[in-house]
Amino acid sequence: MKAVNIKWDTDGDLELLQDLPKEIEIPEYLIDEDTDIDEYEEEIADYISEVTGYCHFGFDLE
Repeated sequence: MKAVNIKWDTDGDLELLQDLPKEIEIPEYLIDEDTDIDEYEEEIADYISEVTGYCHFGFDLE
C-alpha cells in the first residue's frame, strides 16, 4: 500500500513542494487488513509526517 496525492503543507513554497515525494510506501506493520481503514489512517498520517519532516492536509491510499 502507498500514500498518493499527498496534500503537503508548504505555506505556499512551490520549490519545497516540488522536492517533497509524490507518493510514499506504507510499511506493512501499519496496515491491518482485518481492521477498517479509518482506525489506522491516523497512524499512517503520522508516519508520513515523521518520514518527511513535513505536515500535510491529507492523502489517498492505493
